[in-house]
Amino acid sequence: MSSLIVEELRKGLESERTGRAEAVFKDNVAAGRIQFRLRVDGNNWPLPFYMETTEPEGARQLVGKTGGPLEHSLFAPLYEKDLNGEEQNVAVHLDSDKALIWWHRNVARSQYGLQGWKRAKIYPDFVFAVRCDNKPNRITLLETKGDQLDNLDTAYKREMLKVMSDNFAWDDTMPAGTIELVGNDGRTVECALILMSDIGTQLPPYLAS
Repeated sequence: MSSLIVEELRKGLESERTGRAEAVFKDNVAAGRIQFRLRVDGNNWPLPFYMETTEPEGARQLVGKTGGPLEHSLFAPLYEKDLNGEEQNVAVHLDSDKALIWWHRNVARSQYGLQGWKRAKIYPDFVFAVRCDNKPNRITLLETKGDQLDNLDTAYKREMLKVMSDNFAWDDTMPAGTIELVGNDGRTVECALILMSDIGTQLPPYLAS
């Protein structure tokens, strides 16, 4: 009985801590102390120059809807076994879209991550850029989840990504002695979390030009 009481107390304390952390985080975002920005001074997250693979040269490559190799991945060749089945489906879907400029399979814990009000960072599964008609291009950070993982962690990530999307802006400030390396061309960055069963219906709006 005592262990059950301790466990319930632990859950209550964890819930209270998370709630307070969320409130503080959102207050800091609103006040500009936490920012989600593209910076004109060039101090942005750099895309990697190479991708490691354990697959041997000549291994089977992931192919697109036309039967040929994928054309818009930042890295080639892209081997089938470097992505699981669900990731392969998303990659092929992205690569075949006419509005897509490029896409990248983000690597958890070693590449781009977003820090929210919980300790662990969120590492989006894909980063992709879309060419938009008569308006600036758009970059999307896409987190995907299997339907069996639609739980409290998924709800947290969905809310966190929404907060970041709603508060994206360009940082045009220039520290003394620096030069503008990235022009503010109006590009926007948004975040999304989509369940795998909804990829066919919820991903297309993020690819719309």
